[in-house]
Amino acid sequence: MDEPKRAWTSTGQVVEIQKDQVDRVPDFDPRSGAHLWTWGVVFRATPGVETPMLDTENLLLITGPVCYYCEQPYSERVAMRRCSGDP
Repeated sequence: MDEPKRAWTSTGQVVEIQKDQVDRVPDFDPRSGAHLWTWGVVFRATPGVETPMLDTENLLLITGPVCYYCEQPYSERVAMRRCSGDP
């Protein structure tokens, strides 16, 4: 009997993440007011139709940098201000 076909197939590099590494975003420190600049990347994936690959063929959008805490887009002016930590 054939095994059931999986909707997703991983053919890339396996990266093991330890349980204590899952949430690596530091808590906001109001004393420092430091921004945490991040980039957002979006890939297209269609379960069951194709193997999702995180490469340029399926890359849809790159956005950023944006502060993770206050959600303001990067500019020299924003970077010089203290981060409020509020979106």
